[in-house]
Amino acid sequence: PFLETSRDSSDEQPGSPGDKRVYMFPTLEALCGAEEQRLRELGFGYRAKYVVKSAELIAAKGGIAWLEALRNQSPEAVRESLLLLPGVGPKVADCIALFSLDQGTCVPVDTHVWQLVTREYKHVISGAK
Repeated sequence: PFLETSRDSSDEQPGSPGDKRVYMFPTLEALCGAEEQRLRELGFGYRAKYVVKSAELIAAKGGIAWLEALRNQSPEAVRESLLLLPGVGPKVADCIALFSLDQGTCVPVDTHVWQLVTREYKHVISGAK
């Protein structure tokens, strides 16, 4: 559903397979220039403002080169850098680090996983956050 409604906002990729069209993810420049209201209309909801502000901060820090440079940093440094982005908390930072920045030791933990761990392993992790 999101792809169906947002495809008019993305660049079409030439050479679409079969009768389906393929769309490229918006560029950093396009995200920087996006209007929050339009993103809300496309289904981003409360995240719309974070998308625009994060894109602007990434661009100010050096753009894609800044993000790619994170791959060569420690997991702690990567997480710290990602937490500077508006709307990015610890779990999202760890997801980005793991799935996009080659940080295989980052493990995203949501509230449900944390509740399970603290219940089952409280004797091991006493005092951890």
